[in-house]
Amino acid sequence: MALGPVYPTILKKMKWTQQGLPRVTEWKARVGDIPLVGIGGMSVERAPGVFEAGADIVSAVTDITLNEDPEARVKQWIGATR
Repeated sequence: MALGPVYPTILKKMKWTQQGLPRVTEWKARVGDIPLVGIGGMSVERAPGVFEAGADIVSAVTDITLNEDPEARVKQWIGATR
């Protein structure tokens, strides 16, 4: 189950506003054992808070693709999600 955007996103125009960390916690309580993916406005720096709020997975696009060094950023993501 995906929830987003958790934070403002520039990847695509959304019909709704950011959901925030409290909504991640609320949704995780509702979906129980079903994996919850936090999407929208993700960054390595924001990932820990999203995990703490209840997400099992976070998904990022522009934090990697628009980074000056995408390869290094992917390595940071691997470290942040292990």
